[in-house]
Amino acid sequence: MEYEYTVIDKTGKRITSLMKAESTAAVASSLRNAGGKPLKITPTKIKKPSNSFEDFLSSNNKRVTNKELVVFTRQLGTVLMAGVLLTEAIETIADDMENKYFASVLQNVIFRINGGDSFSNALDYHPKVFSPYYVAVVSSGEAIGRLGETIGKMAGFMEEDEKMRLKFLAAVRYPIFLVSFVFCIVSGIVLFLIPRFKVIFEGAGIQLPLLTRIVVAISEFSLHYFVLIIAGGILIAFGIYQALQVFKIRFMVDYLLLQIPIIGKIIHKAIIARFCQTLAMLLEGGVGIIAALSLSSKVVGNVFLKSIIEDTSRNVVGGASLSEAMNAHEDMPRILVKMVAVGEKAGMLSSMLKRVGDYYDQEVETFLNNINSILEPIFIIIIGSVVMVVALALYLPIFQMSSTAH
Repeated sequence: MEYEYTVIDKTGKRITSLMKAESTAAVASSLRNAGGKPLKITPTKIKKPSNSFEDFLSSNNKRVTNKELVVFTRQLGTVLMAGVLLTEAIETIADDMENKYFASVLQNVIFRINGGDSFSNALDYHPKVFSPYYVAVVSSGEAIGRLGETIGKMAGFMEEDEKMRLKFLAAVRYPIFLVSFVFCIVSGIVLFLIPRFKVIFEGAGIQLPLLTRIVVAISEFSLHYFVLIIAGGILIAFGIYQALQVFKIRFMVDYLLLQIPIIGKIIHKAIIARFCQTLAMLLEGGVGIIAALSLSSKVVGNVFLKSIIEDTSRNVVGGASLSEAMNAHEDMPRILVKMVAVGEKAGMLSSMLKRVGDYYDQEVETFLNNINSILEPIFIIIIGSVVMVVALALYLPIFQMSSTAH
């Protein structure tokens, strides 16, 4: 269970933060053992009454964004390399933070370090903020005595990862806008324009062309069952979400996703790039190959590829080299297998993995930069086709009425 506490630490500073423990007594004991004086301990599951809009906002702001974590990591690496003590460096950064939740987490980290915990162990108490990968890299930096340098390298990796994520979001934002635009146009035509023309056609008493009858039928169905259509869409979305929680279904969907022409290959390359760079970072920091493979698999969002990496890890545990274990799977790129084999022979495995990751990153970045120029004409054709079909459906009866009048 998680508890929120207020304590006065060894230096006399008042700190409010969070701790996971079995009971209130366990929290108090832990705080006293670290040299603190507990003032207040409250289970976080007990919601406090909110009397203001600010209280509501603060209660819903207990999260740390990727950007905030990247900025913190870069600042910490820079300050540590300048020779500042760890606790002073963290406290200086925490004092300037706008995110009060993140600042309270860092104050708890400082408190634990002052109580005798290592930096990595203190971070490990906050898995929602610091991932197992993050903790492992910090632990490796502590082990080799180059914490500032290690955190600086991790910050560089995280910055590149964040840039790629933002480029991906920018690439999909335009198609999403176009799809939404088409949906709004079609909805406006179906719900408002076609019903007005229908009244005109009924008054004329003519036999409507097949295309017009189809469009009018779609319009009438949408008007009569609008609420059911929206509810059905929500239910379908919820059903898909629930189905994806089942491992076998998620495994199949992730496998099929990689088989999509062009898009599947790009997704595959992006995942392999992230895996290679993460593995290279961990190996360079001194993490063992087995632990590094286990941690690297956790950054792979695709269940199918994750299962391949986990099987690769099991084969390495069984005595196979990394290249041999990778070579057993056809979905591992051949260039990756060859580069890993060369790296193992030359004793430059982490360097080779980073090169492969950078190579695939460059290919993905080039695709993302060009995707809008590829998709734009496709969406223009789709929009034009929709408008043309509707225009024909509406104007064919008008032409028929005109010829009948003559």
